[in-house]
Order: sequence, then structure tokens, then C-alpha cells
Amino acid sequence: MRPKPENATEFMQRYPRITAHIISESLGYAPPSRAAQIGLDGMMGRNNYCEWVDACYQGDARKVLKNSISNRHHHEGYMSWYKSGALPLVRQAIEKNIEPEFASWF
Repeated sequence: MRPKPENATEFMQRYPRITAHIISESLGYAPPSRAAQIGLDGMMGRNNYCEWVDACYQGDARKVLKNSISNRHHHEGYMSWYKSGALPLVRQAIEKNIEPEFASWF
């Protein structure tokens, strides 16, 4: 069994699709590194108090992670583009270390 990722970069590299689904679940609020940190915090059972998670989930990153995975088939259309928006952003962040600073598609 592989050890869990130790940081957001490892989470994003190991789970690029989940990272992209977190971006989609956030409606583009979270850029790739923030989405990966939220995913890692959720995996580790830690709270995350970025504005979106705090406002919508009262800091419960585990619930964000769970909802992002269970809602993955609904991440299409306006503000939740998985295939054409979030996943290419994550791949670009991993391969070229380039990503938006504040929000994914604003």
C-alpha cells in the first residue's frame, strides 16, 4: 500500500482527476494548488478554511472531497467544466507549473 501524499503537490500529481473535480465542485473558485490542498486536507481529516470551503462547508474539507467525488458525473456546463476547463488546468499545473493565482476561470 502506498503512503498518502504528504503535500498538495503530491496530491495533485497522484490524483489529478480528483483535483479537477474539486475545482469543478467549487465552480472555478479554487485554482489547482488550492484544490489539491483541500483534497489533501479532506483525505487527512483536517479542516480547510479557504473562503469557499469555510462559507459552504464550514471548513469541512472531507465533505468537499466526498461531494467532489460523488458529484463527478455532474461536473459539466457553465462554471463546472471538468473536461474542457478543470482537468486541462490541473495538467498544466503539473506539467508546466503554471496556474491561475486566484480562481480557475475568472
